[in-house]
Amino acid sequence: MKQRTAQLIATLAQKGELMQALRNLLEKEKDCMLALDLTGLEETQQEIGRLMGQMGELSETCKAMVAQLGSEMGLAGSPALTPIIDRLAQPEKGALREAQKQVQSHSRELSGALELNRSLLSDSLQVVERSINFFNRLFNPVDTYGLAGSLVSRRGGGRLVCKEI
Repeated sequence: MKQRTAQLIATLAQKGELMQALRNLLEKEKDCMLALDLTGLEETQQEIGRLMGQMGELSETCKAMVAQLGSEMGLAGSPALTPIIDRLAQPEKGALREAQKQVQSHSRELSGALELNRSLLSDSLQVVERSINFFNRLFNPVDTYGLAGSLVSRRGGGRLVCKEI
């Protein structure tokens, strides 16, 4: 069981390092968005996709290790990490708790960076949408009087064709 615990600690440390790498890539992505560097943004997104694949594999490995440790300790179902930590002896207990705290800390940082990038993109798209609506109203009047004197609605169709602006 000590060997499995050590493997779980090492896997959680890898997951923390991967989260930190993702955090750095999100910072780079934000810089590319602000600099309008579309090539750099595309490369960064590809790297983020690759690391997210690795993160999924590591998460599945962690889940399997936690389930295996839980079954060895007699915990029913799919246990969480905290009940396992509570049943361990002191040296492993402290190390696993520290690894858990590190992953939680990296997770909060990653969530903050994702939220910042999400809001930056959302605000940018709102500005583009307002600009398109402005030009649509300017060049394509919506309502006009028809031949019989009734209000006729005409709608032009401006839209984004590619992601380069």
